[in-house]
Amino acid sequence: MASSKTATPAIEVTHIGENTLRFMLSNTDASVANALRRAMISEVPTIAIDLVEIEDNTSVLADEFLAHRIGLIPLVSNRAIAHDGWASESLPRDGNGDHPPKEFDWHHSADREEDCEIKFELDVRNTMDNPIDVTTQDLKLSLTHPDDTRQADWGVKPVEYDPDHPVVIAKLRKNQSLKFTAIAKKGLGRMHAKWSPASGIVFTYDPVLKLNFDKLEKLSADQRRQWVEACPPGVLKFNEVTENVEIADELNIGIVYSGECEKVAGELFGATFKDLVSIKHHCGADGQPDRFHFEVETNGALDPVTLVKAALFELHTKLENVRDGLHKDQGGAFF
Repeated sequence: MASSKTATPAIEVTHIGENTLRFMLSNTDASVANALRRAMISEVPTIAIDLVEIEDNTSVLADEFLAHRIGLIPLVSNRAIAHDGWASESLPRDGNGDHPPKEFDWHHSADREEDCEIKFELDVRNTMDNPIDVTTQDLKLSLTHPDDTRQADWGVKPVEYDPDHPVVIAKLRKNQSLKFTAIAKKGLGRMHAKWSPASGIVFTYDPVLKLNFDKLEKLSADQRRQWVEACPPGVLKFNEVTENVEIADELNIGIVYSGECEKVAGELFGATFKDLVSIKHHCGADGQPDRFHFEVETNGALDPVTLVKAALFELHTKLENVRDGLHKDQGGAFF
């Protein structure tokens, strides 16, 4: 018996931006879509500042407040997801055009600190009359061992959204100063939100719109046009030739499920006309939703395409581990 659960899942990319990605996941169910969403949020490793040693702080901000703010600064983290070379194309290269020798290690499994830590230093004092901003551009890489250039080659640095407007850490008035050392480590979003590469990930069901033509025929052409013009754009359109209401060529998924078209119809023509349009989920042969529109936005630690690939890799790895465990315990009876 054919069903959406036995079909091969597919991804169709509809938009790629610097930190944004939109795609449609089809031939699967909501549990898989939600697993992918959660994996992108909490299962993909990144690098973030974990320890802050403040030597001097005469700003108006408390040390604890500053440490928390510093920890939330996104860091470029391509090196954190170097699993067996699968992400080699997205990894930074050194001065010779080669990839660094190995991935950024987990702190609990590293043999040396320089394999699992990146140290930053900041030392700023305001000697001017006007207040100044202390920003991520003031964070400087401090090599654990000066003769080891691997840390610089790893490319771990604060994410730069706009060179003219870097992330502000603090403001200093005249004669105020701020000096600290920060150590960045590898982690997961489920350990702390600062390690999550996602700033927003949502998915919506693929909509199927149906017009109630029996009731539309009871309205005049001007009334039909009035209804379409009152609805949010990207749902319906009015055909000036046939004077009929039609489904928009490109649906605005963000407002399709808002209920505005039904609400407007009720306000214009009475409650009995609220069903001029009905919106349901696209379903497979088993009657369950099988198409999902994803909107992925990252904080810059990883680009969105790399984030999706890394999340799929993490899900695949977890399932492989479960299968291997069952195979081992059952002597290969099931798998």
